[in-house]
Amino acid sequence: MKKQLYLLLMSFIALLLLSNCSTNTKSNKSETSGSNLMVIKDVELYYVESVEYIDPDRLFFHVSLSETLPPYADKEILPANLTPKEYTLTDKERKLFMKMAGIAEDAYFWIYDYTNNQLYSYPILSMEATAILDSYRSDRSPPYETEDYRIGFKLPQDLLPRFRSNYDLLVSITKDNPFAQEQLTPLDWRLIPNANYPDTGPDKLSNRNYGNVPKYLKSYMANANNLTFYVQDYVDEKEPKQRDIYKIFERELVVVDKLGNTLFKRRMYQGEGMSLVGLNNYHDYKNEKFQWAGQLFKDLPPVVFGFEWFSFGCEGLDFIVPYEERIDFKCDNRH
Repeated sequence: MKKQLYLLLMSFIALLLLSNCSTNTKSNKSETSGSNLMVIKDVELYYVESVEYIDPDRLFFHVSLSETLPPYADKEILPANLTPKEYTLTDKERKLFMKMAGIAEDAYFWIYDYTNNQLYSYPILSMEATAILDSYRSDRSPPYETEDYRIGFKLPQDLLPRFRSNYDLLVSITKDNPFAQEQLTPLDWRLIPNANYPDTGPDKLSNRNYGNVPKYLKSYMANANNLTFYVQDYVDEKEPKQRDIYKIFERELVVVDKLGNTLFKRRMYQGEGMSLVGLNNYHDYKNEKFQWAGQLFKDLPPVVFGFEWFSFGCEGLDFIVPYEERIDFKCDNRH
């Protein structure tokens, strides 16, 4: 009898231990999920600027990191009273700049041309660190304030003929290549009946009201990478002479999988400092493709981008996930 009680007691203790192990496993998964979110948030992509205002006879591409530097770092990195519009950092200044920007000396400069699926990489130590006068300060007379400069890296000049434009380039500065190098897909939009647009719930655009503006919706669909992309625009048709893109008050983007499950939904608005972009096949730029989707990064969800232009701020991209994770490009868009 005592032996039976002892066995029952030990079985009960074993069950408790197994229960605790199961709880800990779930906790670890939760922590892993949380860390994945941090990975997305920690992704940094830099915008490539095409620079012609320094010298009208010479075009070059520059990537500014001033946005990532601590406040007033320019005063510590650059000498006072500079007179050239373009200044190459000394070894000492460069070392301080990289330290303050958090760049390791064994990092690489990854340049990804996503339209052609071409990746170029350079050891960061081989890149020329320069400070260029900001375009909004270029009409001032020297000497210049340190805050008038954008501090970053100039792309190798021999690369320029390989690129169609700077708009098709994404830059990452990391030790390991973050790009999946799987060709992104331009979204090939076609107009569809509004009845074929998925029902997105009580907050759908058909329930919106812009006062005296007649309710007029346009719906579009595109397929890419086993996903279906939908766009619906709330359009003002009262002024027929106005360009189509400026008639849009509000835009909704929805992505669904092949089973019809909604993976992503986002609203975009026309506003000061930001405008919506014409959809591929429905804008005035001939064969230009603005909206792209696909597996941009290794071990991260697919992305979609190209729906907005910013005058005050930076463009970015969205990860196709239900919790609507987004990153903005580092572009040093000062005014």
